Amino acid sequence: MKNTFVAGVHAVGKTYLCKPAAESGEWIHSSASALIKQELGRENWTDDKRVADADRNQQALIAAVKRINDDGKRLLLDGHFVLRGKNDELIRLGADVFADLNLEAVILIVAPVRLIAERLHARDGVARIESDIEAFQDAERRQAEMVCAELGLRLVVLDAPTEQAFLDALAG
Repeated sequence: MKNTFVAGVHAVGKTYLCKPAAESGEWIHSSASALIKQELGRENWTDDKRVADADRNQQALIAAVKRINDDGKRLLLDGHFVLRGKNDELIRLGADVFADLNLEAVILIVAPVRLIAERLHARDGVARIESDIEAFQDAERRQAEMVCAELGLRLVVLDAPTEQAFLDALAG
């Protein structure tokens, strides 16, 4: 069974889109952060989603995904190709991390920067400068393109999609 990775910056709508898709029963949905927390037994990031130990987190994610697939379940995994480090630096995750997630495709969700800023503030109480969000979203897209090219994965980019557009992308 192969998994689909749903990528995008914080507050772009990944979880919003994945939850209804998982209700069909064809997928198990989880965020990468939830699987990492489950595997490590605790959170390893701050309230504004900056990580302290990206390498350790990614190894925990790989182990959790393997366990789910070993149970015969197909995973709709929402997460990131680029993380914010504890000093707010952008950490680009290499193809090696994604190679071990048993992926068949990647769906990258993008949205207007102003909309993401509004969602971040409403959801997390985090105020981000729009140029920072734009740089993060651009880095996420470039890294998704690089990883997918290197691993030969199908990449679908959806701009502020409807639930139906997302389901259509999942169907291939």
